[in-house]
Amino acid sequence: MKYEIDLYPTPPYDFQRSFSFLKARPDPMDRFDGEIFQRIWSLENKQWAFLSLFSVGTIKSPRLLLILESDFLTDETVGGIIRQIETVYCLNLDLSVFHDAIKKEIQIFTLTQNFLGMKPALEPNLFEALVWAITGQQVNLAFACAVKTGMLARYGERISLKGEVFYRHPDPEDLANLNPTEWRAFKSSARKAEYIIGLAKMICNGFDLEALRHRTDDEIVAHLTTLRGIGRWTAEYALIRGLGRWDTLPATDAGLINGVRRAYELDHRPSTEEIVTIGERWRPWRGLATYYLWWAK
Repeated sequence: MKYEIDLYPTPPYDFQRSFSFLKARPDPMDRFDGEIFQRIWSLENKQWAFLSLFSVGTIKSPRLLLILESDFLTDETVGGIIRQIETVYCLNLDLSVFHDAIKKEIQIFTLTQNFLGMKPALEPNLFEALVWAITGQQVNLAFACAVKTGMLARYGERISLKGEVFYRHPDPEDLANLNPTEWRAFKSSARKAEYIIGLAKMICNGFDLEALRHRTDDEIVAHLTTLRGIGRWTAEYALIRGLGRWDTLPATDAGLINGVRRAYELDHRPSTEEIVTIGERWRPWRGLATYYLWWAK
């Protein structure tokens, strides 16, 4: 079954810029050739849909064409997918409010204008955000992507479509009973594997991870950092990439530190205290400013 739906993001919205991060982060779940974004969209009970997204509008008058293909689709499930896509790709986020709030901070405002219409892309759920954050702890982006590729190839569902291979991300139950030493085959440390497997096992045993999205930022960080393998940076990263909490400041993040150094033309690596001080001027958009400093290079 095939559905074609028009989506109307809140302007300004630049489709190409919003997915340009995939050039630096070759995520094996996503395909973006500069014109078309594609991926497998997970549904309940191991079902999935094939998603294609095109831009047919402009930055000031954006319109997207969404194509969903699957044997599992109904009008009800399509409505749910549309709402998820609007949330995950921040289509309804009004960047003009961010621009106005940050106007006096010329270094960040300049980024917003140079990359006008770039909206964040989130992970589809908090579990995937945490798996990616744990994978990326203290390693570079290329290495983290290679580990994720290995995890998907071994534990995700492999789906061949239109001459290409796509993956459905493993659910917690797919990972909960694995042997962490097996992860060394794709260069993941056994310790990180233990963290991911432990989180998956907790969820399978009744821990409602998604319920945390109804808590405050501080409450979420406090709760997540009680879990093995999740420190403050991992929790803060998940707040941004998993929940779209746009005032979160991961002050120890290497990408943010390097971004601040570039944007503010500093002759030294800023300390955590300097990042916090500078970040105060970005409130209540510290997380969105961080996203721009990560990707708007």
